[in-house]
Amino acid sequence: MLLALAAGQALGALSDDIARATDLAYGQQYDSALAVTSAVIARDPSNPAGYYWHAGIIQLLINDSGQDWLADSFYHLSDRALALCRQRLAVAPNDPQANLYFGLTQLNRASLLAWQQQLVSAFRVVVGVPRQLNAALARDSSLTDARFGLGMLEYLKATTDRYLPVVRLGSRRNAYALIKPIADGSGPRKAAAELMMAYMSREDRNYDQAFAYCRRVLAGYPGNRSALRLMRDAMVQAGRYAEAVQTCATLDSLIDLAFPSNRYGKAENWLEWGKAYTLMGMKQEARDRFDRVIAWEQYQNVVPWLRFYVRVAKQWRAKLGN
Repeated sequence: MLLALAAGQALGALSDDIARATDLAYGQQYDSALAVTSAVIARDPSNPAGYYWHAGIIQLLINDSGQDWLADSFYHLSDRALALCRQRLAVAPNDPQANLYFGLTQLNRASLLAWQQQLVSAFRVVVGVPRQLNAALARDSSLTDARFGLGMLEYLKATTDRYLPVVRLGSRRNAYALIKPIADGSGPRKAAAELMMAYMSREDRNYDQAFAYCRRVLAGYPGNRSALRLMRDAMVQAGRYAEAVQTCATLDSLIDLAFPSNRYGKAENWLEWGKAYTLMGMKQEARDRFDRVIAWEQYQNVVPWLRFYVRVAKQWRAKLGN
């Protein structure tokens, strides 16, 4: 009984720390968030949870800042989490926490590999994730994190027909059923689930729902750039061009304040800004945004995604003429 009580207290302390770290991370206070997860690791260096969450916050920072050199730290932390999970699984193959963090770590790794445009490697990593997350749920049905991961994978499988015609391996309905309760509930995964709901809704052209979930994230975390990027893209796709222009201007200012050298984030934003202006018929303003992206062509081998942004900007710019 005393051992069980001690374990319960330890899990409670970990949950509180993780909730605080994720709250800080979605508030884009990355240094403070990483300080919390560093303390978690220092307190129990044999627990894969600390390494997983620390790596996850670094991944959020990479996606927000474009600082892809941080990927080495992400992979190092992920390797440590996986090694600790393997040690536990060698002793207890059904350990729910070990299966959970093994699956989630691999899911995050696949996500970053995809962001780095290493799609084959991402696919290889993600193949075993459902088995591990389902194994965790089989032992502990309360694991919200496992449901969240399975929901993300279900949506990915449901949309494979976009890349492989006539091939569909998953169910959108099942994906929403797994993610929505988490987004509408509470806990460390709430903001991530709200963003995932916004993303899925935008992809499925349910723009009102996408806007609603973006606004919920922004209500809790004003100025969250991930939510603003999703909202911007949904506005362009929904034909709400004037609102998209306003959102692009807001994002431009926020990126300048947070990461003034972030060519990845700026180029992406200028590209969408140019599209919105083009579709509004404001050609000169559109040319200006596309020209800004094209002017950075010299950096396209070192800035994530910039080669793609430059190519698309050139295509849109050519349609506008001189």
